[in-house]
Amino acid sequence: MTINQLVVIGGGIAGLTCAESYSHLKPNDKVTILSCSPILKFNNINNKNNNNNNNNNNNNNNNNNNNNNNNNNNNNNNNNNNNNNNNNNNNNNNNNIIYRLKVLESFDVFESQFTDIEFKNPNISVVICDVDSIDINNRIVKTDKGDFKYDYLSICSGAKPNLVKESPYLIGIRDTETIVDLKNRLSDAKRIVIIGNGGIALELIHEIQGCQIIWSIKDNHIGNAFFDKDAADFLFRSKQILDNKEGKTTTTKEQKEINEDELIAKNTSSPPSNSSVYKGESGSALGPQWYSKYNFKTTDQYNKNNQEKKYNFNENVNIQYSTFLDQIYSSNDKELKEEIIKNNNNDNNNNNNKADDEDWPVYVKLSNGKLFGCNFIISATGVIPNSIVLTKGNNDNSGSGNKIIKLSNEGAIIVDEQMKTSVDRIYAAGDVCSIEWPESEVWFQMRLWSQARTQGRYTAQCIANESVKNTPQQDNLDQICTNFEFELFAHATKFFGFKVIMLGLYNGQGLNLNNINEQEQQQQQQKENEDDIKIYTREIVGEQYVKVILKNGKLIGSLLIGDTDLEETFENLILNKMDLSRYGAEILNPEIDIEDYFD
Repeated sequence: MTINQLVVIGGGIAGLTCAESYSHLKPNDKVTILSCSPILKFNNINNKNNNNNNNNNNNNNNNNNNNNNNNNNNNNNNNNNNNNNNNNNNNNNNNNIIYRLKVLESFDVFESQFTDIEFKNPNISVVICDVDSIDINNRIVKTDKGDFKYDYLSICSGAKPNLVKESPYLIGIRDTETIVDLKNRLSDAKRIVIIGNGGIALELIHEIQGCQIIWSIKDNHIGNAFFDKDAADFLFRSKQILDNKEGKTTTTKEQKEINEDELIAKNTSSPPSNSSVYKGESGSALGPQWYSKYNFKTTDQYNKNNQEKKYNFNENVNIQYSTFLDQIYSSNDKELKEEIIKNNNNDNNNNNNKADDEDWPVYVKLSNGKLFGCNFIISATGVIPNSIVLTKGNNDNSGSGNKIIKLSNEGAIIVDEQMKTSVDRIYAAGDVCSIEWPESEVWFQMRLWSQARTQGRYTAQCIANESVKNTPQQDNLDQICTNFEFELFAHATKFFGFKVIMLGLYNGQGLNLNNINEQEQQQQQQKENEDDIKIYTREIVGEQYVKVILKNGKLIGSLLIGDTDLEETFENLILNKMDLSRYGAEILNPEIDIEDYFD
């Protein structure tokens, strides 16, 4: 029996999932994880591999049955779901999956030192090192801790923050180390500026209290990376109402706070390598609901001995719509005085926009001309794939066009249907890769934890399949993951304290329903009529928001905010492609128990 060596670059969820899944599939092979950080992300993947395989088989059977008999299919779905629920309940004590449907799952991610991973998986070794380059001809990964030979290589190096500008007063939020830096800076902050409108920005706006926040977003509504204007307005209004109604307080979360400082301190003895193309970028990305593990406090909170303090979202958060960061001034910049005078003389500015009498260490000028003094700036403007770990020395950057590694326009490593890169025996998963094979109509790629985990598991399956191809072991290899998990976009998260479920083309992705002018709206209306696109919504401010998108009578996307209990029903309806034309808006009638109706 041939013993293969798999090397995984990256200690995030994609890398750990890939390594542990491969270890489960090929326990006699050797797996080496090369991580730039001693803090690894894990979610006990091995405990649910068999369940996942059963889910995939059940789903495939359900889809086949659907073509023959919808009624029988619904009954089969119920039986399979009951079996899946029983499997999940049996394993609740052993893993951290919150819930799982056919494709949608919600899970938590924990941070652990690398020695814990090695203890749990005897055939996995973890090396904390800086990756310098990859010799693709001799299959060698070169690091500051030596060279590592591989039979198969999985690139899971993630992405780095896309910082809007370079400044000692500007930070990006990506990993545990940057959160520690944020906490330290917040300890005496009176005002901060947040640039960006994605998930990290939304989470920070909800969590940071006790100081004023200037929030600069390039769009005309919050959360544009995830929501259309209607859904964003629901979230915004609901947060305002609930915060003011309940008198939200700045209470502590000591019982949930993790000791991230200790985790970092124990493993910072080795200085970074000057030649590193990986470690200097960032550590592993933050996990789902990462903010619940940390406690963001300011000086005012400490001085009041954690006494309850009223929090007013409208007063504490100043949103600057349709703006971007223009310039950063330190307190000793010569141009600053002139900008302050110009800003204070602007009749359109109110008191909140004036660079007041406070002596701030840094000032931010936005594209609308307004100037704000603050203690520091948070750049939450997305990420850049960290593909240089593979391209260094392998792609000719002279302009000759000699590109061995195929990259997307944004610099991500392109992979095929088996997660293979353009180089033999090298695979990629997670934020660093770009999936460009013909996908399902209701699946698309986003750089999310849920997709990183799925890609890591599927990559392990593809590598294992390749390693036993045309051997006696081929028929005996477990199948823990198939490309069925790429049939439906499904993501569960939380924003502003609300559970958020996104299914399929939940925001009309690819239908160009948002951000268009009047002429384009008329053209889009004509296209909608041709494709018979229907959008239905219902909302109860402060409680729930539901949106469904039907195309030619079939459900292709749904957005659920709040406790709707509709995710399982809508997931089934999308996958089964049931014709819902005759129901129209009644599909969202709150008087109808839709879950029982479509059982």
